[in-house]
Amino acid sequence: MHYKLTKQLTMIIILCLGCFNVQAQQGGDFDLNFQIKTNHLWHGFIVTPGIMTAGTLSYLSEDEKTKFGIWGGATFNGEFKEFTYFASHNFSENMFVEIVNHGNHSSIQNVDIFDYSTDSTKTGNFIDIGFGYTFSGDMPVSVYYSVIIQGVDTYIDEDSGKKKQSYTNYLELQIPAWQGKKGESVNVFVGGAFSPVDSKNFYDDKASITNVGFTYKKELEILNYTLPISATAMWNPALNIGALEVAFNFF
Repeated sequence: MHYKLTKQLTMIIILCLGCFNVQAQQGGDFDLNFQIKTNHLWHGFIVTPGIMTAGTLSYLSEDEKTKFGIWGGATFNGEFKEFTYFASHNFSENMFVEIVNHGNHSSIQNVDIFDYSTDSTKTGNFIDIGFGYTFSGDMPVSVYYSVIIQGVDTYIDEDSGKKKQSYTNYLELQIPAWQGKKGESVNVFVGGAFSPVDSKNFYDDKASITNVGFTYKKELEILNYTLPISATAMWNPALNIGALEVAFNFF
């Protein structure tokens, strides 16, 4: 990794740690979430088809606007493992920004989790910056937009033959479609991706729709315990794949 890039990433980490220290001194709360999923879907990818566990350890600032977190997921058979960390800030109830370091190192031997090169045989790291906004009203449409700024998101330049960053853009719209009498809900979504510098992007060989489907949510009442569950049906027209993910959120 180039010295300049190393310096930039170091500065980002220092700034995040500095913000965390300031927020922690002012007061805030830590939280832990755990779920079991039949598989793992993300932006139209079937990241793993196996049954998995996922946990999130996070810190929320006292004003409940800034969050720092670590997400970890793994299948029972050990074929999938991911270690991801993130920071986000809510400017309002409708708008947020986030920076996410995705670390899916499942098929890599002797991985270095601090390697931010573009060599997918050594690292699964990639960083994206995301922006979300929900329009108010009877039909609260949510828009999510993200750009991959570093990591295993590359293409081969035809003129130089060198590997270059694709800077993949991903855009997703989500709309509430149904609300049940007992709090159940259905949201529909559609997402697509493109690269501003090349036809190839992180999701496909060309700009395309990569993520279409819907999510159903409800709460199960078991004795005195409430168990939130969700089911997401996803189709990816670009890759001709689809799957159903069921998630049980225990806490």
